[in-house]
Amino acid sequence: MYATYHLRADEINDDFIKTLKSTYQQDEIVILPKNAYTEIEKACHNAIFTEKLQQNIQDIEEGRGIVKTIVELEAMENE
Repeated sequence: MYATYHLRADEINDDFIKTLKSTYQQDEIVILPKNAYTEIEKACHNAIFTEKLQQNIQDIEEGRGIVKTIVELEAMENE
């Protein structure tokens, strides 16, 4: 099960802890400060972007895609 709770440290109380224990029972629970969570999200996003970029480069190297020189692009602009 995956869930993300966004709350301030002062909002963590006994009821919240009991809810976590009841919901997740024997599962491990990881609690991160917002800045660490943001860094993880950014790293995931960057990894996905990098993978897409590498795929695009491979497509071009293998002849898939559209390749134009700057001269060709400028000529198209002036048409």
